[in-house]
Amino acid sequence: MSNVALKTEKMGRVYKLGGRQVQALSDVNLEIEKGDFISIMGPSGSGKTTLLNVLGCLDKPTHGKVLLDGVDITNVAERNLHKTRKHKIGFVFQTFNLMPWLNAVENVELPMEGTGKTKEETRKRAVELLNMVGLSERKEHRPQKLSAGEQQRVAIARALANNPAIVLADEVTGNLDGKTKLEIMKLLGKLNAEQETTIVIVTHDGQVASMAGRILFLSDGKLIAKEKQGTHQNK
Repeated sequence: MSNVALKTEKMGRVYKLGGRQVQALSDVNLEIEKGDFISIMGPSGSGKTTLLNVLGCLDKPTHGKVLLDGVDITNVAERNLHKTRKHKIGFVFQTFNLMPWLNAVENVELPMEGTGKTKEETRKRAVELLNMVGLSERKEHRPQKLSAGEQQRVAIARALANNPAIVLADEVTGNLDGKTKLEIMKLLGKLNAEQETTIVIVTHDGQVASMAGRILFLSDGKLIAKEKQGTHQNK
């Protein structure tokens, strides 16, 4: 069985803006093994979010291949991509994206709707995940009653609901203060080490990036040769 969670082969993305073409990504060759904790850095406009969108099946490459958990998803129809996103990918966003009318445990249950699990099974799983991220006493609270750090913990628990092959996180510490930022990164590191969760984060923050296991650099839509080891060790 392959140990590769996600792989791209000469993958590129071109956008048409007016009468011109913009090369957002160019010949990206990336291999992420199961259990990796990777951060991707780059200046504004380097293609970081586009890369994450393609890896997460929110966008399609113009050329090249994307393989998720050993399956080529490059040309999969949208209706099937939706299933792939639901079952194989967990997303965590800078703005949390929690439903304000639902409490914490109900927000974590959302991705499990339509998966065949009973209400009892989804509730048990959601409670387990909230316990895992340190929110056992806050599961009945709605987002507006939670701090920014607590909301991000709920979002991380939600991303793990369906045991995804990979968790993709876009600037997850961008709306957090310095202390909370480090707490969230330590939590991700703990999940990676103890649960062997495969995690890819996009960030412009060098301190955040350094807490991953590997640091990759994106410039003008290309992964450049420069690569660093972060401080996190999950092996």
